[in-house]
Amino acid sequence: MKISLVPRAAPSDCIRIWVGILAPHAPALTWFLDGKPIADARLHPLRPLASAIPAELLGGLPADNFIGLFEISGLDPGTAYLVSVKASIPGATASAELRTRTLASTVPSLLDGTFNVLLASCFYRPEDKGQAGALASQLNGATRPDLTLLLGDQVYLDLPTLANFPDNAAALAQRFEGNYRANWQGETGYSQLLGLAPAASVPDDHEYWNNFPHGSPFIQNSWTQSGRDNWTAAAAALYKAFQFSCEPEAYHFGGQAELGDASVITVEPLSFFLADGRSKRDPGRATVLTARGRKQLEHWVSEAIQKRHIGIFVTGQSMLDSPAGGLKGALAGYQLSNYGDFSYVTHALGRFAEAGLPITMITGDVHWGRVAAARDARTGRESIFEIISSPTSLVSTVGKDQLIALQGTIKGQTDAWPRHSSPGSVPEFLWFGDFGARFVCSRMHEQRGNHFALLSFTRSGAGVRLRITYYPIHEDLNLRKPQAVREILLVPD
Repeated sequence: MKISLVPRAAPSDCIRIWVGILAPHAPALTWFLDGKPIADARLHPLRPLASAIPAELLGGLPADNFIGLFEISGLDPGTAYLVSVKASIPGATASAELRTRTLASTVPSLLDGTFNVLLASCFYRPEDKGQAGALASQLNGATRPDLTLLLGDQVYLDLPTLANFPDNAAALAQRFEGNYRANWQGETGYSQLLGLAPAASVPDDHEYWNNFPHGSPFIQNSWTQSGRDNWTAAAAALYKAFQFSCEPEAYHFGGQAELGDASVITVEPLSFFLADGRSKRDPGRATVLTARGRKQLEHWVSEAIQKRHIGIFVTGQSMLDSPAGGLKGALAGYQLSNYGDFSYVTHALGRFAEAGLPITMITGDVHWGRVAAARDARTGRESIFEIISSPTSLVSTVGKDQLIALQGTIKGQTDAWPRHSSPGSVPEFLWFGDFGARFVCSRMHEQRGNHFALLSFTRSGAGVRLRITYYPIHEDLNLRKPQAVREILLVPD
């Protein structure tokens, strides 16, 4: 047996542990906290231990990877704990332990440290060579993450491009489980990054397939409705097993969370809204959020304004991108602004500015990093920000990569990031169609190449100060120098 433990984001009085166990059948588990058995009243199975692949998708094969999500309640905020588990099957036992911390209840003052949030997205394991996990594991002391936000494309289920994917859902589920197992349950690499701090995820298209839910010219399975249905069923099942929050009380609605629901994390005065704009995206491009997701967003904005929270809006794609044209959208992918509910989202977020509160948007997806700001013409203040961190490990592109390498050889050029594109420009005005020339955009920082980003928050009166540091991921040590962005002040009017 082999046990893998990953901390997951939870309320500040709880620890949530994702557990994956490679075994011939489901073991019995015994949990310990700081070396002492955990009372049943404090241990809550948010996802009881079960096969990563649901029974209906096993296709007659035996289960050999058992996944669960467990919550330990009644803990102190911002406190380190040692969680251990023993797994038992007839004739064999195994154990594993994880030292992790509960989330703080409030952002600390400058004298008491920082609240650090690690951003990562777009991880393609074959191109990583263990670099991302090794570098991330060196974050300690003042740079130790307290929370990790995984911003989409944690797996690439639709690659390699020329692969011959099976048609039936059971065979696809077996393949997708292997992708997740390699990232979540490996000895090194991405699993090292996952173990640093409690993590929360949003999905993007490669948790399903490129440009999901629309047909892709590169994915033959997506050309028919039955092909799309089988792929979606398998991909959604594995997303639920490895990444879904399994919230016992869905935000605003109560009851068990559903796929497509948002999650909310609060560390006073910060409030994070993690939107799933991918899992239930409308093939007709009417909506990216579900009806529940839109109601959750509306309630979150109202609650944040009422409590004077500093909003952090997390998505799998940028809120600044213009709509993709017909052919480009069909080939490369549609943007959030291509969908009918985009104005609903922008008007909801615009309410922060109306209330004199800043709003920060965080995303990945685009394979470059950038920090942008929008100045409110009515107040003269920078009130809306966007932070992009992408990629952690750039995906390979058949044909393009080989052409770039050949051109570099012919020209005798040396480029630290030959396969990486440069950051895109920001629009002159943010959401011009909804707000006209009110919000004037500017670019604060550009980041090319593989990287992750660390956001460091400290309390400043009723608001916070934010430092952003990008950490390049490169085999050349000389190219790993952290890149700091000027401090941002996020305070209410």
